[in-house]
Amino acid sequence: GGPAAMITVLMPVHNGAEYLRAAAESILRQTHRDLQLLVVNDGSTDGTAEILAGLAAADPRVRVIGGSARLGFSAALNFGLDAARGEYVARMDADDVAPPDRLACQHAYLEAHPEIGLCGGRVATFGLREGTFHRPPLTAEETRCYLLFDNPFAHPTIMVRRALLERHHLRFDASYCPADDYELWARAL
Repeated sequence: GGPAAMITVLMPVHNGAEYLRAAAESILRQTHRDLQLLVVNDGSTDGTAEILAGLAAADPRVRVIGGSARLGFSAALNFGLDAARGEYVARMDADDVAPPDRLACQHAYLEAHPEIGLCGGRVATFGLREGTFHRPPLTAEETRCYLLFDNPFAHPTIMVRRALLERHHLRFDASYCPADDYELWARAL
């Protein structure tokens, strides 16, 4: 279809039917409207495909790739990154809910700071770990220091310039799973 969306929101899902609709709707209701929700169906067998078909039929910004084959998390993310066309790629998990201004805030920050390639956000958990907070470092300098000891980014909160990923051939390395995101941020730095 038409011109590439400014932001590709990449959401892999494997058997995520329980929370998938709420997660997707939190993206589709963003105040920043110029987006594509790119969902990688990673071999789901639980009704996920039917939910995704309904979402795609209702909103042309939803694009579903993948299907019956089980790729695994890192490979599903890389498959999605290869298919992403937005100037920015934002990550989203199929069991998360994004506040309505998440993409607008991150987009505005990256637009105002061309020297920054990737940003993340805070996390408040709900469900089993209600009330746990991830408070990331706030400056580039703090992030560099934090990275020596721990992952400075909650993976499903990040937004990254796609050009950064392409220019440096950055993809997830499944051999580092479950720290594949941490390893990628270290290489990106």
